[in-house]
Amino acid sequence: MNYSSIAPVVPAVANIVDLPLDQALALVEKAFDTESIRARQIAADEVVEYYRQSERAYRMFHSGAGALHIGMRTSDAPADANDKVGHRRHVELFAEQLDAIDAKRAIEFGCGMGFNVRSLAEQFADREFVGVDLSPHHLRSARRDAKGLANVEFVEANYQQLSFSDGSFDALLAIETLCQTDDQQLALAEAYRVLRPGGRMMVIDCFRNQPLESFDAPLQQAARLVEKTAAVDAFAVMDSWQAMATSLGFSLVSVVDRSADTATDLARLYRLSRRFFNMSLAVKLIRRTMPPLAVENAICGLLMPYTVGYSAHGYYSVVLEKPASVGN
Repeated sequence: MNYSSIAPVVPAVANIVDLPLDQALALVEKAFDTESIRARQIAADEVVEYYRQSERAYRMFHSGAGALHIGMRTSDAPADANDKVGHRRHVELFAEQLDAIDAKRAIEFGCGMGFNVRSLAEQFADREFVGVDLSPHHLRSARRDAKGLANVEFVEANYQQLSFSDGSFDALLAIETLCQTDDQQLALAEAYRVLRPGGRMMVIDCFRNQPLESFDAPLQQAARLVEKTAAVDAFAVMDSWQAMATSLGFSLVSVVDRSADTATDLARLYRLSRRFFNMSLAVKLIRRTMPPLAVENAICGLLMPYTVGYSAHGYYSVVLEKPASVGN
């Protein structure tokens, strides 16, 4: 199907691309074994290895400051030479939740190289922040970059089973990490446990808007390749995920589709990926000299504007609250 002939669901993102989806998929299939990528099973060990291989590439091409998530910029956002694509927007949104409930102690699940908790600790010197991550490579970077900040701590652990007591935190942040856990229900249940009554959890992540079977074959193929090359076995379906969260006891405070706000960063990553796929001779050399999972990021960068632009995937912020009337 020629996607340039149908109306996109998120024009700001879909208009990034300069190729029909079929041609973009053909570029990917020429350079990579897409069948093996789509069939790949991804669990915790594979996620850690993905980030180990990709850490240098993330610093070089994504964020020198150590942000690992997609940037968000609204169309009317003021220019910021230090944050052109909006990596700090996630921190700003979470800070609003901290103020809304007067949170004094917060935790981030999947803190990566510590960009978010470090930024928060710098902004709120009178509050405590904890970052949890599985990757020792990330945590070494996080501790180095946060040196001198007395109100931040980094813990190597699986956030599906933490050693913190019930009700230890006022607020919890999870950015593009629940999608990579092997049991989201268990992760959400642990989040519920470590939050105090009245505490809030902010999730900013990519979801499937509907089951992939709702879309035609090329878009399904693109979506699966985006997920696997981002070290995700499969994005959760938005409606089903919300139902799961509320079944665990959370109340839903807000759900905001922020897909259009990713356009600036997705355009940047698309341009980088297009240059990669245009260099047919260099592709072979790069694949021989760089870690394979890092190189596969080019697939995600090329195809995500299609999957988000035509609404197979959506980028959302969700705020959940542990009701104040329950016990710890």
